[in-house]
Amino acid sequence: MSAKDRMISSTSELSRDHWDTIVIGGGIAGLVSAWESVKAGQATLLVESRGYVGGQVASMMVGGAHVDIGAESFAPRGTAVTSMAEELGLKVTAPGGGRSHYFLPPVPDSAQTTWGLHRFPSGSMMGIPSDPASAEVRAILGAQGAMRACEDLALPPHVGAECADVASFIEARMGRATLDRLVRPLVAGIHSQDPEKLDVDRVLPGMRADLLHHKSLAKAVGARLEKSSGPRGDVSIEGGMQVLIDALTAEILAKGGTIATRCGAEAICHTQVSSSDSSTVQWQVDIRDTTPASVPSAEPRRTSVGRLLTASRVILACSHAPALRVLTPLFPEAQECAFAPGAPIVRSFLAVRAEALDSAPVGPGLLVSPDISSVAECPVGAKALSQLDVKWAWIADELREAHGEHVHLLRLSYGRPGDEDRTPSLGEILHDASVLTGTDLGAEDVIDHRVIHWNGTLAQATPNLARQISALRQKAESLPGLLICGAWVSGSGIAGVVADTRQRVRGERRSFLFDR
Repeated sequence: MSAKDRMISSTSELSRDHWDTIVIGGGIAGLVSAWESVKAGQATLLVESRGYVGGQVASMMVGGAHVDIGAESFAPRGTAVTSMAEELGLKVTAPGGGRSHYFLPPVPDSAQTTWGLHRFPSGSMMGIPSDPASAEVRAILGAQGAMRACEDLALPPHVGAECADVASFIEARMGRATLDRLVRPLVAGIHSQDPEKLDVDRVLPGMRADLLHHKSLAKAVGARLEKSSGPRGDVSIEGGMQVLIDALTAEILAKGGTIATRCGAEAICHTQVSSSDSSTVQWQVDIRDTTPASVPSAEPRRTSVGRLLTASRVILACSHAPALRVLTPLFPEAQECAFAPGAPIVRSFLAVRAEALDSAPVGPGLLVSPDISSVAECPVGAKALSQLDVKWAWIADELREAHGEHVHLLRLSYGRPGDEDRTPSLGEILHDASVLTGTDLGAEDVIDHRVIHWNGTLAQATPNLARQISALRQKAESLPGLLICGAWVSGSGIAGVVADTRQRVRGERRSFLFDR
């Protein structure tokens, strides 16, 4: 069977009924799980209910350029992703254009009356400054806000260490201004959630322990930055994150794995298989053909057509909704893990011919603060803007090849907690882009325009829900041959998901291979 033949789209095309490993879910966690499994020589099947693999990593052509329409980068934390990229023969690259910006309301204790741009302070992590007394921080926080942030250096280390959510943690150490003007815009842009509702250990893993060790949050951030030898901001794969998905897919198929799209798991169960000298667990997986849901963001519909497969190991690497659905019959407490729906995410891609954007007025991009100002209402509806041709060199090259000089690609993001899902008009998008870049853009400048909805993809775990998930995962994985991976159990962010997945699959793999 050729590699191409192992990419199928129906249960009827499956070549066998028993597998060493069945991976449920074809996002980044599922692909990494399957990749690690085939490298160990296991007969591996990956099933994905949608018609494509990659999950929140996806791409399309906009204005003649290949563009990541979902996740476009990852934090260079640890070596899980970078070592994987190296093994796959891919190059990790940092974005161009220098530091990004905040678009913020007036400083409360200043004479400002309008919103304006501020560069990200150097030496910061998730908006937390390592030097709260710096001129850049004072310009953003104002004199009073900066003075309060500096109190972190003198506060007892236990202050804030007991806080479970991001907002309480930051405010306890550095005050409200640091939370609202430095941290909140980043958290809202990355996680599409209020910091009050996010588990600090998921967003800032290990930071509470670092605080106690270094006796200051600023010093803890500084120590992490000093320890980091690579780029300090997010990085990507040269050519875009879709290149990583394509490489993982090709490797899985080349090493003998099978990938089945339009196939979803209806249920899983386990049985005890005894022989003369031992007893092992065998998993049964009910796989059904699927059809697209009425809206793209919904889970595909499973049909009555399918196969009952068996496997020595099952890896649940899908999103929280289908994972909890198949886990609940095994563990009734799974139904108690109730995720609140994430904020709607809308991304607009705008290819324009505008010579004024040649100077990259906002660098690689900016984040818009949630409207916390009582002085001046926010003049735009977008929450973020990126000039992608400045950020990623290959996009600039492709645009230039397709259209010549002075063509640029902007991405504007919409959707905050509590917002309704809607599609912004081209007029709204052009207005926001004009205000944020200081460039007059009209419909006559537009070469291409796309709007992408990502609804329900970033349902975040509150601190209490995170504890429930951890307990459920521990109990489920006490069953031999069952693993659970993905952002809903490890926390969002490609680096964290990949690191957690590789660690668990490799650990389980050693036991699995030894016990065979």
